[in-house]
Order: sequence, then structure tokens, then C-alpha cells
Amino acid sequence: MKTRISILLLLLTTVQNITAQKMDPQEMADYQTKIMSEELELNESQKKRVTELNLEFSEKQAELMNKEGSMFSKMGDMKKIGKEKNAALEEILTKEQMEKYKDQVGPKIRKHMREKMRG
Repeated sequence: MKTRISILLLLLTTVQNITAQKMDPQEMADYQTKIMSEELELNESQKKRVTELNLEFSEKQAELMNKEGSMFSKMGDMKKIGKEKNAALEEILTKEQMEKYKDQVGPKIRKHMREKMRG
């Protein structure tokens, strides 16, 4: 239970920071693709598909953040977007790559984005 609350608070803080900074979806997608390519050793086909996917989902996140409403009300939608992206990644990445993404790469990307938002 404490873990879920911590995750929700972390996501809420990240969402608030994204809104405050208005990060460019293309910049977000480019960074994600760079890290994923390096850390997961993507082949060319995977890299192309991941590039498109990262941009698609970065745009969805930016669109959500620009909508009216409280940050708390957007949390469910942000989680849904994350789940959709993970499902799409499972179609692109190998099982081993996906495990590494969930355990190491995803958290690294989120940490970087939080730090960037804080300035």
C-alpha cells in the first residue's frame, strides 16, 4: 500500500513538473529512443519502431498535460498511457529487453525526466 501511494505521489509530482515546464514531445521521444537504443542494444528495425512509438506516446502525454483539469484527475489517464506504451513495447522488444526496460531503463528515463523538469 505504501508503495502504491509512493508511486502515485511520484507520478503526480512528475505530471506537475511536466506541466510547469511544457517539455517538447519530440525532445522527450528523442531522449527515450537514445537511451533505449544504447541500453537495450536495439537492432535497426526495433529502433525505427521504438522511435515512432516514443513520439506517439510523448505526444499523447503532452496533449493530456495541456488539457484543463487538476493533476490528480490526470493520473489515471497517465497510467493508462503508460500501460498502453508497455503493451506496444512488448510487441517490439524481446522478453529480455522488456525485462531490462522495466527494471532498469524505464526508471532511468523517468529519473532523467524528473531532474530535467526541476531544472
